[in-house]
Amino acid sequence: MMLFPVRAHRGEFPPAKLRDETTIKNARPLKHCRMKINIFQLHYDQASKNMLDPGFIPLEIAGNPRPDWREYWAIRQYFLDTTLEEHDYYGFLSPLFKSKTCLDSGRVFSFMKENPGGDVYTFSPTIQDAACYLNVFEHGNRCHPGMIPVMKEFLDVLGINVDFTTFINDFRSAVFCNYVIAKPVFWKKWFVITERLFDIAEKKGGPLAQKLNGITEYHKAPLAMKVFIVERIASLLLGLLPDLQVYDFDIKSMPWQENTNYFAYRKEMALLNALKVAYLDSWDAEYLEIYFSLRNKVLMHCDTTFDHEPYVNFFEIGAGMDPARLGKNNPALRQSP
Repeated sequence: MMLFPVRAHRGEFPPAKLRDETTIKNARPLKHCRMKINIFQLHYDQASKNMLDPGFIPLEIAGNPRPDWREYWAIRQYFLDTTLEEHDYYGFLSPLFKSKTCLDSGRVFSFMKENPGGDVYTFSPTIQDAACYLNVFEHGNRCHPGMIPVMKEFLDVLGINVDFTTFINDFRSAVFCNYVIAKPVFWKKWFVITERLFDIAEKKGGPLAQKLNGITEYHKAPLAMKVFIVERIASLLLGLLPDLQVYDFDIKSMPWQENTNYFAYRKEMALLNALKVAYLDSWDAEYLEIYFSLRNKVLMHCDTTFDHEPYVNFFEIGAGMDPARLGKNNPALRQSP
């Protein structure tokens, strides 16, 4: 079992036994230093095609043959069929990118130009989800009960051990909707992990495959757990690989229309993020205690579904369970009186 510290991983990743098992087709060394930005916007029918930004490159999911994989199907096909250039950038945005971020292609390209030399650029919306959960997996386990046990089982296959009760995604590493533009130094690692997940799920043999293909809650339509895990692999990598040069577009400037209740608590959410960063810099558990106390108060005021009880542990919610008053023996999850 390979143990990854929450923050300070160094050396090669993924584990050596994985690096040669999945490769992007025809990968080859860089022959020149010219850089190209390839930002694709996915579409699968006329309605989604009408939403495309002309500044991005249209990428059709022809016939949408595997809706159970959502956007990953198109991204996977691209990586299998394409040679990636070491210094080029690649991104795969949904047709809803502008409605979720209020950003057009011009603003995206300008941000990258203003911050040259990055390995990864992120344009993640939903500040409340990035601030009010220790990491994207705690958020996922609340929205899709049982995600963390499934994720742990999957990471065991990879030989990676992550303690999600202390793993941090701050504004720099919390990415939702796969709104990532990055060089192959990021995407190749991402693709190794997602392809192993794809392989397990497609074979449909064993309990892990059943859990990955199991249907979970989603406000639009029921979807398989694998979809929401794939969406979070980018955040997993960014949290484990701090040596990557990451430029994150200011999440505080993203739209607030999803839940305007949080707008009044924008200063508290900035403080929540600062507490995460302070913990990463010091490993002082007191920062986590303060974090959970403050975040519970924010959720209590802003989230109408939040359980107004002194103990809430979103790490321990299993499949078929409701967010409950669990983990009462964990002092980091206690609210201040």
